[in-house]
Amino acid sequence: YAVIGQGMIDRLLLQSPQERKDFFDEASGIKEFQIKRHQAALRLDRTDQNLTQADLLLNEISPRLKLLSRQVKKLEQRQELEVELKELQDQYYVTLWQHHQSHIDALRNDIFDLADELKTSQTALDGIQQELASLAHEGSRQSAYAKLQRAYQEAQEHMNTLERECALLDGKLHTEYSRSGHQQLGWLETKVADLKRQQKKLGDEVEELSTQKKIAEAQIDDLRATVDDASVHKASLKGEISSLETELLRLKSVQSEFHITGFQAVQAVLEAGKRLGDIHGVVAQLGQVDKKYHMALDVAAGGSLASIVVGDEDDARSCVEYLRSGRFGVATFLPLSKIKARPIPGFVHDMLRHPKVHGLARDLVSYKDRYEDIYSFVFGSTIVVEDFAAAKEIGVGRVRMVTLDGDLFETSGAVKGGHRQIRQHGISFAGGSTAEYAAGAAEECEQTISFKHDALSAAEKEYDIISSALREKESHVGGMLNKAELLVGQKHTVDSELGTLEQELTLSQMSPEQVSGVMQSLAKTKSDLEKQIRVAVKEVEKAANHIDSFNSEEEQKKQRVFALQDAMQEEQKKVNAVVEKKNTKQVDLAKYETKQEDLQSELYQEIHTSIQLILDRGIAPLSLEALEDTQNEIQKRKYKLSLIGGIDEEVVAEYEETRSRHEGLSAQLDDLKKAHTDLTKLITELDSLMKKKRGKAFKQIQKEFTRYFSILFEGGKAELVEVYGTEDAADDNSSFDMPNDGIPSEEVSEGDAAPKKKQSKKILQGIDINASPPGKKIKHLQALSGGERTMTSIALMCAILKTNPSPFVVLDEVEAALDEANTLRVVNILQDLSKESQFIIITHNRATMHAADALYGVTMGQDGISHLLSVKMENA
Repeated sequence: YAVIGQGMIDRLLLQSPQERKDFFDEASGIKEFQIKRHQAALRLDRTDQNLTQADLLLNEISPRLKLLSRQVKKLEQRQELEVELKELQDQYYVTLWQHHQSHIDALRNDIFDLADELKTSQTALDGIQQELASLAHEGSRQSAYAKLQRAYQEAQEHMNTLERECALLDGKLHTEYSRSGHQQLGWLETKVADLKRQQKKLGDEVEELSTQKKIAEAQIDDLRATVDDASVHKASLKGEISSLETELLRLKSVQSEFHITGFQAVQAVLEAGKRLGDIHGVVAQLGQVDKKYHMALDVAAGGSLASIVVGDEDDARSCVEYLRSGRFGVATFLPLSKIKARPIPGFVHDMLRHPKVHGLARDLVSYKDRYEDIYSFVFGSTIVVEDFAAAKEIGVGRVRMVTLDGDLFETSGAVKGGHRQIRQHGISFAGGSTAEYAAGAAEECEQTISFKHDALSAAEKEYDIISSALREKESHVGGMLNKAELLVGQKHTVDSELGTLEQELTLSQMSPEQVSGVMQSLAKTKSDLEKQIRVAVKEVEKAANHIDSFNSEEEQKKQRVFALQDAMQEEQKKVNAVVEKKNTKQVDLAKYETKQEDLQSELYQEIHTSIQLILDRGIAPLSLEALEDTQNEIQKRKYKLSLIGGIDEEVVAEYEETRSRHEGLSAQLDDLKKAHTDLTKLITELDSLMKKKRGKAFKQIQKEFTRYFSILFEGGKAELVEVYGTEDAADDNSSFDMPNDGIPSEEVSEGDAAPKKKQSKKILQGIDINASPPGKKIKHLQALSGGERTMTSIALMCAILKTNPSPFVVLDEVEAALDEANTLRVVNILQDLSKESQFIIITHNRATMHAADALYGVTMGQDGISHLLSVKMENA
């Protein structure tokens, strides 16, 4: 209302009550409060929207937060259970490990002691066998015995000859002659002739017996040699059987280790052999490798070492069906008809010239040509290098490499290495009993032992037969010796008698002088013969003593052989017992080592660590009595963990994020609620304040309007009327610039931006004007004349300016429709109002100009140029 044009004066009366209300609001000074209320209402609306959105988000997040909270609690419970479980598992595995390790250490000590004991016993057995072999294989002493026999016989014959000669000299010619009663010379000659015939017959018989005896003695020598050979053969067979039995025990021990170490399926196929088809053997068996490359190639081949090479896929199928039907386990088969060689990239050949490269892995294995594709498939382009540094020089990841210590470098860049424990069982290029497949070797060994036992039985039978023949032959020779001694005695008697008779015959034919000379010569000869006989007797006794000594030595040797054989059997029993005990210990050791390996594998699968790391932490072991309870506790916690289930570790981060968001939304919701309360309170306060100010201003404006109307019309009646409507009507009125700006304070509850519910309450909708000039009764403003409407509008305008003066007011020909008298009355009112406001009036009215303090006008001269003229009336 500070700038009022000529048309606005009319509109002030003709506009709607709602539009007229804006003038009153400005006059009341509540426009700024309306703006504030409107802004507060907008903020309240946005706050309501934000409250709704935040509440929706909170309602959406709250269930998720509750779920995450439960999961976090479960996760915390799970983590607590996992900590307890890990502590129990650490104690459990440490206890089992140390228990197994104590057994392993004890078994290794026992095996070490048994190895020393076995070495001692084997050394003793070897000594016995060597001594027995030395005694059994000594050169035949039959020639020495025959030489002694010949010396004895020669001495005996020489003594007999001397005795016979002596008998001739010392005959009983006279005694025999007188006993016979015949002293005739003819009788002597006849008797001598008979004795000579008898002597010849006995000599022939003795000679024949001597010949037969020599033949029998030669046969005895041969039989004794055969007996000696049979004894040697028996001893050799027993030694071989003992060695084979020891080897069989070792092979069976290896078989047990083979079963324990998990190659039952491989062994089952190898034992079945040709029954299943064309079975060649395992990869580790079909190739030979130098000792220095064992570790490298074992690692390079990996699980393929135990792969079984077969002829074709049909052989593989029969083996698979056999393993499935017998439930022996699983094995890998490489059919020769299907396996193809892997090509070697060209750059690999360049690497082979490196000084620390030993060559391609496949080239370091010796095998038959038909297995070339197999080893090419197993090793591919893997090369064997000296050490880790050599692999780095060549370039890790460029080619598959393995060091002599067993560190493996894959083409992916992965490096696999560390401490590798060398074990005595399993499948390896190292060969040994396992690579030769103990099952077949044991079967072959058993067959050999059976064959040797059969050979020993045959040798013992042959020995018994030859020994019996030797005893018979020795008995026969003994009879011949007795007969020969009898014949020799008879011949000796005949020789003696013949010598005597021949001497008598000779003496009877001699003269007494010749007889005397002869007797003297014979006496001397007899004396010499007696001396020679005594010497011969000593020689015979000496030869007999030599024979007795020889026989005694032979008997002692036989007794020694028997004693050595008994000792060898006893020592062999000791060796076998030690070997069996050692093998049992080795099997037990393999079991515990396998248990340790399984424990390590289980440990890594369970808690992904190594036993050494646990031991390094100094975890105290449990007592064996508490081990079962610990295992039960472990199972209980595993069961609880299974009930909790797997919870992603990221749920904590999600929970924290959701909780933070929930707390933020809750804080925002609280802030929004507080803002909502504050805004509602502000709106209520503004409504109350605006009501008071409007009521006060309305009364004053109405008072001034009535006064100014009476001044201008010199009487009459005019009043302002507030127009009220219902809430519904207010809602339907969309022409308001500021909704609810006229709602009485009682319509709004504190803390609520809008009415709680729609009620038919009165709401100020506008201002209406009732004006009746003097002498007229006007019901509608349209019934007023133009001048009357102008003065009524000026009266209302002046009432507003009086109530709420504006700093300046621009009036554009507002009094143009008035005559001079009415203009003077308006001017008087404006002069009164000019005390509070500066008026700028555009007018053509002289009365208005006379009232002004200064005039400003524009005139145009003859030159056509506009000039501005001003006059201050006080200086005029």
